[in-house]
Amino acid sequence: MADGGFDRARFASRLTTRRLGRVLRLRAETESTNDDAWDALAAGAGDGLVVIAEHQTRGRGRDGRAWHDVPGRGLALSVLLHPACDRAALATAPLVAGLALARGLDALGVDADLKWPNDLVLAGRKLAGILCESRLRTDGGDAIVVGAGVNVSQREPEFPPELQGQATSLAIAGHPLDRESVAAAFLDALEPLWDEHQEGDPQAAIAAWHARARCWGQPVRVRTPGGVIEGEALTLEPDGALVVRTRDGVDVRVLAGDVTPGVARGPA
Repeated sequence: MADGGFDRARFASRLTTRRLGRVLRLRAETESTNDDAWDALAAGAGDGLVVIAEHQTRGRGRDGRAWHDVPGRGLALSVLLHPACDRAALATAPLVAGLALARGLDALGVDADLKWPNDLVLAGRKLAGILCESRLRTDGGDAIVVGAGVNVSQREPEFPPELQGQATSLAIAGHPLDRESVAAAFLDALEPLWDEHQEGDPQAAIAAWHARARCWGQPVRVRTPGGVIEGEALTLEPDGALVVRTRDGVDVRVLAGDVTPGVARGPA
């Protein structure tokens, strides 16, 4: 990498995993680290390969939305996994990865909040997002790529106007951390969580996500493919569904949607 880029040696000195991140591919610029991880799988890459880029030109979030990227300021990381769990457990991978990122940040002194289904927020503003994609391998098994985008050292003016006041970075929040430490802390937390999820109790991480989240009992507005649901965030079900109790007292299961917290209970 060029001077000022991601420091491979610093990252390695902070990493304590057995598999994840032990094979690391660095990119100065790429369209998408997730796509690079899929290309690596096609070329025979094994479980735990990590791709990190200085800049993504077409980074994406959930539902095909773009992920804003300031070169060298944020962490754009994708990790390739060869799951051993049944396919049903793959649906909860974003929750497992989000919990791992939150725990990794805990280890660095950052207390981030979980936002269903795949975001982390800090002081009410978006700090990070998770994008998980799964495909079949040529041998018939499953593969999954976990992509994580974390705003690390961006300054407020570096966000586009529509994100200013809504997005934040570790630096803006008073945490001057380097990307190498954030990347290593995430992978260090992800490896044992993922191993437990696929080899032990697949509900342990879901229960831990539920226990850590602070949204329960709070008003929310959820935009779903079928329309808007307003009510109170009630619980997280074993398959990762969010349960919202509407103003009429009806419990609604939500499997996909965008949550806005703290919405007043006015007329629909």
